[in-house]
Amino acid sequence: MTFRKQFRYRFGDIDDAGIAYYPKLLHCFHCTFEDWWSDALGRPYAALMHEDKLGLPAVRIEAEFFAPVRYGDEPFVHLGVLRIGGSSVELAFWMTRGDDPRPLCRARITTAAVHMDTMQKQPLPAIWRERFASFAIQEQDFPNGR
Repeated sequence: MTFRKQFRYRFGDIDDAGIAYYPKLLHCFHCTFEDWWSDALGRPYAALMHEDKLGLPAVRIEAEFFAPVRYGDEPFVHLGVLRIGGSSVELAFWMTRGDDPRPLCRARITTAAVHMDTMQKQPLPAIWRERFASFAIQEQDFPNGR
């Protein structure tokens, strides 16, 4: 199973070439990550960080861009879990347009569980490992290229 969120690219999201400014694509991936917590995992990410003192900062990002996102586009961002480690999770993000399953871009983002007061690595709590598992995808299900 994957989580999916739709975004609208606005004037301020587009660079002088008329396409999405690439940091905005990564920002959409992170917004999808935050919405996944609230909408699918049942705990707002802000509460996780501020009340539970658990953060999941990115420690590795690998991104590929295949086709432009333009002003007015309303692509879908998909999120799946590729790997759950002892204190990390590797997430797959990709963006599609309409009914076309071919990705416009994709990113593989590894996050590490840290205690928010110390920023020291900690084990992923069992409850989140269990909930992440329901979003697991296989490597071959992570769309590649166009």
